[in-house]
Amino acid sequence: MSTRPIGDYALLSDCRSAGLVSTEGSLDWLCLPRFDSPAVFGRLLDEQAGHWSIRPSAPSEAVRRYVPGTLVLETTFRTPSGTAVLLDALVMGRRERGHALGKSSPGVVLRQITCTSGSVAVETTFAPRPEYGLIHPAMSAVRGGLSANGGSQRLTLSAPLPLRIDGSTAHGATELQAGQRLDFALSSTAVGDAAAPESWPSRRIRRRLKDTIKGWRSWTQI
Repeated sequence: MSTRPIGDYALLSDCRSAGLVSTEGSLDWLCLPRFDSPAVFGRLLDEQAGHWSIRPSAPSEAVRRYVPGTLVLETTFRTPSGTAVLLDALVMGRRERGHALGKSSPGVVLRQITCTSGSVAVETTFAPRPEYGLIHPAMSAVRGGLSANGGSQRLTLSAPLPLRIDGSTAHGATELQAGQRLDFALSSTAVGDAAAPESWPSRRIRRRLKDTIKGWRSWTQI
């Protein structure tokens, strides 16, 4: 079992599934595409059961909140050299509003990290372990990111930086200057589907993140 207190986690949801993100920017629980689907990341229960972290490489202090009126998580990392803000969300269906929120959620995680001052070296570790940690998927590079195949789902990670694949884990690192940002997306399809999910370009990620924020606010203001 993990020794991390449950209070260290914040909830993500698209009204159909759920994820839990730690104060260190690690997605330690995720079930796609439904609440009762097998977990893709399960480090909440077992340190070896999978996670996806995006965080500064240097020691940092983290302060977080939800973007007002939404379930989009905002984590601010302060390091000796600068500050970075990480946004995490499970994306809603395109232009869903009000009580229709979540009706056609595609089961996609969006993550965006932005350097807001100074410079910040950031790193990401992507270690999916489908079926509650039982599967170590086969990874391969694809245009715009990588794919992970194993268990009942095929995963596509859209990433704006080179990733080094080591078995069933991928690592990436870069340094951001003030105003620079990185956009990530994780999508999945069932093994029986004809094609693997396509990677998401940064422009699409940013557009859908903004739309998800608008969707949540349309519901909270009813």
